[in-house]
Amino acid sequence: MSGPAILALPASVTLALWLPVANDRDSAYRAARAVARSGEHHEVHNRRAVHRSRADELEARRRAPAVSSSAWLAALHDLVVGLTPVLEVAAVMPRAGDPMGAPAARSADLLDAGEGLLLRRTDGHGIEQCSVVVPMRSTYGSVYERGELVTWTVEDDITDLVPAPSLLLAGVDSLSHARREIQLALTEAVETLEALDVARNRPDLADQLLDLSLATLPDRLVPPHVEPRQLDVLERAARLLAIVDLALDDAGAAVTAAQIDQRAHALAHVERAARHAMCAASATRPGRS
Repeated sequence: MSGPAILALPASVTLALWLPVANDRDSAYRAARAVARSGEHHEVHNRRAVHRSRADELEARRRAPAVSSSAWLAALHDLVVGLTPVLEVAAVMPRAGDPMGAPAARSADLLDAGEGLLLRRTDGHGIEQCSVVVPMRSTYGSVYERGELVTWTVEDDITDLVPAPSLLLAGVDSLSHARREIQLALTEAVETLEALDVARNRPDLADQLLDLSLATLPDRLVPPHVEPRQLDVLERAARLLAIVDLALDDAGAAVTAAQIDQRAHALAHVERAARHAMCAASATRPGRS
């Protein structure tokens, strides 16, 4: 056995965790370093200032970003500073048929990216406004040397697209609800994997599943003073998502098409519960419970 695995978080979840505590230059840079993964480059666009055709956007994503590591770190730092202070914030990880409360006019962008942030804050005049941030991933370079570009698109004011600012996070579960659901999902995942005999004739897969059950989040991803119950839900959700990915990556004992479909269907519910729990744990809002 290789030892406990290291869990990962989607970039939007990490950013949502850090925004409420990024109140000075040092914490903003710590947030930027937490969001960035090794080998990534980051760019930040504001939808108000950028007016590109779809073809222009695709072409821009194919080109290598002309920025150094210090430049994209500064870009992420400026993104963090530009989004703070926040009144409430949460990551969302929508899927087809499960928009997680994303405003309909921006649900396509969030669905394409698979993740994003919804946040409520005040502008320079003390007026509340709702914003959406979407990180879109693409690859650049040649077949011999590829890199990954993350383009963060910020739309500062989507207030008119939601019924009321206070309802922006209505589609994100409460932490107490997420704790209950993630425990049920964990039990369901274990029962499903055992019933489908996922690790049959695959001792390496069994070891990997055991490693994931003991995995933890790196300290750098999580800001200081995160509530223990919040961290617990985050880690449980991250473990479940990693286990689902691993289980679906291998055919295992699902030797028939019917068994494969059964596994995908059963684990889809677990995956949904894990996504919702992770987003709930990423949220900061008044009176969170």
